[in-house]
Amino acid sequence: MNDFVQNAENLYESFDEVLAEADCEISASEFQGILVGMICAGLELTNSDWEAHLVSAANDGRMLSAEAKLAATAIVIESQRALNEQDELAPILIPDGDYPIIDRIEAVTLWCQGFLLGFGLQIGDTPINSVEIDESLQDISEISLLQTSSDEDESSQSDLVVVIEHVKVAVQLIYLELVIKKQIGKTNKSENTTYH
Repeated sequence: MNDFVQNAENLYESFDEVLAEADCEISASEFQGILVGMICAGLELTNSDWEAHLVSAANDGRMLSAEAKLAATAIVIESQRALNEQDELAPILIPDGDYPIIDRIEAVTLWCQGFLLGFGLQIGDTPINSVEIDESLQDISEISLLQTSSDEDESSQSDLVVVIEHVKVAVQLIYLELVIKKQIGKTNKSENTTYH
């Protein structure tokens, strides 16, 4: 397990502060959601298009500060690394359990909205011919519309944990279908190529 997975809840607060200092108009949750959506739709780390899309969508066209850009790049790299490690679900950046449930639910909905935005920006009008991806995107869309309530009890906390795990599974499935299977296909194709 890498440090990103272990420290995701702590990273939320520090990344959110970096974004606030850079006058970024969205939270760390939504920001990472956009990035992960782009990664799941096939963003390659060698492609810096993510920054232009992100600046346009998340910062009203204003460039990110050097510190925010560095932090965002680290989040992109670590999010993709976590998605590639198939033995564990990649973390999503949301406030830790010390925050009120309302804030945590709002962060999850913003993360999901960001994911859908990033996914759409990256995938464009490329057709998706997968029932599994369609269902996962529908689930994420429905979660992005969750209403917050002020009830903070054990049941609402456990319900939130279930919702977060559901989002992680949906994201991992999308990544598996669109990125991992494509990579496996390329590897198999290159292995089967014979040279005369």
